[in-house]
Amino acid sequence: MPATVQNVLADSDKHSSDTTAVQFYNDHVFSAGGDGKVKVWTTDLRLVKELTPHEAYIYAMAIDSKGQLYTSSCDGTIKCLPSPLTSDECKELLKCKDEIECLFVDLKDNLYSGDDKGIITMWIDQRIKYKFNVVEQVRSMAIQNNIIYSIRDNDLTVTEIIEGSASGRFMTKASIPGRCPVRLCGGCTADGVYKNVAILTRDGLGITMIKNSKQEQYPVTWTKEDAHSMIINAMVAKEEYLYTAGYGGIIKQWTELDAKEPKLNGEVVLGSSGGCINAVAIGADKTHVFSRAIFAMETIAQQSGVFPKLNVEDEPELSATEVESMCMNCQENGITRLLLTQIPFYKEVVIMSFSCDHCGYENNEIQPGGEIAPKGIEIRTEIVTPRDLNRRVVKSDFSCIRLEELDFEIPAQSQKGEVTTVEGIIDRVVRGLDQDQPVRRIQHPEAAEQIDTFISKLQTLKELERPFTLTISDISGNSFVENPNAPQKDPATTITHFQRTKEQNHMLGIFTHDEVGEKPNDVNEESAKLETVPEEVDSLLKPIREGAWPLEELQGEVLQFQTHCPECSAACDTNMKVTTIPHFKEVVIMATVCDNCGLRTNEVKPGGGIEEQGVKIEVTVRGRVDFARDVLKSESCSLHIRELECEVGAGALGGRFTTIEGLLTAMREQLVESTGMFMDSNDAETKERMDKFFGQLDAAIAGNKQLTIVMDDPTGNSYVQSLNDDGTPDTALRIIRYHRSYEQNEELGLNDMKTENYGEEETIDETGKEGDC
Repeated sequence: MPATVQNVLADSDKHSSDTTAVQFYNDHVFSAGGDGKVKVWTTDLRLVKELTPHEAYIYAMAIDSKGQLYTSSCDGTIKCLPSPLTSDECKELLKCKDEIECLFVDLKDNLYSGDDKGIITMWIDQRIKYKFNVVEQVRSMAIQNNIIYSIRDNDLTVTEIIEGSASGRFMTKASIPGRCPVRLCGGCTADGVYKNVAILTRDGLGITMIKNSKQEQYPVTWTKEDAHSMIINAMVAKEEYLYTAGYGGIIKQWTELDAKEPKLNGEVVLGSSGGCINAVAIGADKTHVFSRAIFAMETIAQQSGVFPKLNVEDEPELSATEVESMCMNCQENGITRLLLTQIPFYKEVVIMSFSCDHCGYENNEIQPGGEIAPKGIEIRTEIVTPRDLNRRVVKSDFSCIRLEELDFEIPAQSQKGEVTTVEGIIDRVVRGLDQDQPVRRIQHPEAAEQIDTFISKLQTLKELERPFTLTISDISGNSFVENPNAPQKDPATTITHFQRTKEQNHMLGIFTHDEVGEKPNDVNEESAKLETVPEEVDSLLKPIREGAWPLEELQGEVLQFQTHCPECSAACDTNMKVTTIPHFKEVVIMATVCDNCGLRTNEVKPGGGIEEQGVKIEVTVRGRVDFARDVLKSESCSLHIRELECEVGAGALGGRFTTIEGLLTAMREQLVESTGMFMDSNDAETKERMDKFFGQLDAAIAGNKQLTIVMDDPTGNSYVQSLNDDGTPDTALRIIRYHRSYEQNEELGLNDMKTENYGEEETIDETGKEGDC
C-alpha cells in the first residue's frame, strides 16, 4: 500500500532550530529541538503546549509508562518533566561536564543515560544505581532485562549486567560491526525479550538484523545493503514493522523481519525537496508515523571517545571492560579486563590484564590500538641517573631490546608487549634467568655459575656505577621511551626510523597486492589466465589523451575526486589543486569537507621530488608583524624553538601550509591534547614545568615574547615567506642549505635508490661470472 502524508504542522509552530527527538505517548506527540524546547502536539499536529527544560541543544528524549518525560542536553544536564501534558514542572536529575547523547527507558521504567565518554548510567527511582564503562561513545542504546546494546559508528557492543552483583559488575558478550541507531524489534515475549536487534551498516546506507539470542552469540540473520541511497539517521520499530529515514527526506516501511530478506512495504518523501529526517516515532496503530524533517541543518561533529584520556578528577568511576575468557593454566573461566587509552606524546593502546579466581594465575600485556607505523623505529637511550631507571617504556611484541655494555639481547616476539620501566625490563630478565637456578645448580653447576655471574652484572647496572645504553628496535614502530624533560628535547635519547624489508612486512602481516595475488608454482598457468581488459576500461583513473588537456590548464584547475569520510564513512569530495608558491616551487594542496558530519581536513604535499640539498630555515618572530608570514612545512620537517627549548619531531604536525601564528597555535593544541599524563600521576615538578612552558608559549602567541623558530627539512621541501618583495635580504629570515648525512639519506631511502642506468639488470651466467644483459 502506498504511503501518504496526512498532516503537516504550521510553519509558525516549528522549532526554531533542528528537531532532534520525537516520542509518542497517550495520543500525543512530543518533539525536542536544538532550541532547548519540548513541544506537545495532537495526532493531527496541532500545537498543544510548549515547555523549555533547557537553554541549549537537546540531544535525547525518553518517556516512561507513567508519562514522565526525560531530556538531556549539551549543557550536561538531565531533566525530568513529571506531567508534561498537565504541568510545567521540571526537575533536574543530573548536572555534569559530559555530553549525555542518548536516553532509554526499559520495560520496568528504569532510566538509562549514555555519554560521549562511554559511560552508561542506570537510574532507579530517579537516583543513580550503577555506572558501566563500555569504552566507546554512546550515541544510541537499547536495554532488555540485564542486557545493554550500545553503539556509535563502528560496532554494536552487547553488555551483560551480572545479576546479583552489588557493585554492578558487567561483561561484554558480543561485538558486531555497524553504526547507530540500535532498535529492538520483531515482537516481545512476556518476560521482555525481543526477537531481533536492528542496526545500520557501517556506511549508514544499509540495515543489519541480528537474532537476539545469547545462546547463539547474537548471529546476523540478514543485511540489506543500500536500503537507502543516502545516509540513514533515524530508525524505529514496533512488533513486525521497522521504519527507516534520513537524508533525502524518505521514510521506508519494512516487514517480514524474520525472513532471509526484509520486504519493503512502502515509502514516502517528505517535502518537495527532500531534506533530512532526524527522528521518527510510531503511533498507536503502528501504521501512522510522526517525523520531523530538517531542510536547513547544521551538523556538529562529535569527538570520538574510543580511546579516552584518563582524568581522575573529571570521572573517577571510569573502569575497564570485563570479558569472560578461558584460563590457559587450569582451563576454567577467568576474567580479562580491557582498557583503551592514550599514552601522551605516543599513541592509542589497549591494556589487557587476566586473572583467574580458580588457580590464581595472572597475566598482563599491551597491544597497539592504532595503525602500524609506516616505518620501524630504533630508540637508543643512555641511562645515567636513577630518574632514567624510572622512565616508562612501551614495548610491543616485535620489540628487540639490547643492553649494549653487556652485549645482551632480548629477541623480538620472545615476550609479550607491556608497559614497564627501564628498571622493570632488567628485573624481568633477572627473574627469568633466576627461575630455574636451583635445579640448574644441581644438574649443570658450571652453567649455573655463569648465569649467576651474569645476573650480578645486571644487578650492578641498576646501581649505576657507570652509565649504560638501552636500545629498542621495533619493526612495527609501536615502541616508546618516556622523555622526562617533555616537551623539551631528550638529550639522552636518539630516535631513528627505518624502512622495513619485505620479510619484516610479512612478519607484520603486510603484503602488497601483487604478493597477495601470487599463485603457487604448481598452478596451471593456462587455467589461471583471465581475459585481458583494456586499461582505459579497467582503470579507476582514466589516462588523459595527449594534447587533450594542456599542462597550463591542469595547473589552473581545481580537481575533485570522491572519497569516504574517515569519521562517518559518508561519501564526500576531496578538492586538489596544484599551485606555485612565489620564489619556491609547486605544491599540491588537498582539502576534504564532509557535509554529513562537518569534518574538515587539509594537507599539503610538495609538487616536486626531494631536493639535492636539505634546508634549515631560521626565522625570528619579533611580534605580530611576523605572524602573517606564509609557511610551508613538509612531513619531514622538524621544528625547534630556541627560547622555549622545545623541539617537535618530523611528522608530528604533518604537512601543512599555514602561517607562523598558525604553526605556533597548532603546536600548542597538540601539546594540550597530550597533557593527560600531567593531571594526576606525575610529580609537582613536571606539572610546574608544563605550566611555565604554556605560559611562555601563550605570551609568544599573544606577541609579547620574541622567539626564534628553526625549521630543519632534509628533503628541502619547506619554505617561509620573506617580508621583502624587492629582493633585499630579510634580516629576520636566515636560510641555510646543507648536504645531507648518510643517516638522513638512509632514512629517506636515497642510499639504495639507483638514478642512473636503472633499466639495466645484472645476471650471472652458468659459469658464475657476472655480465650485463
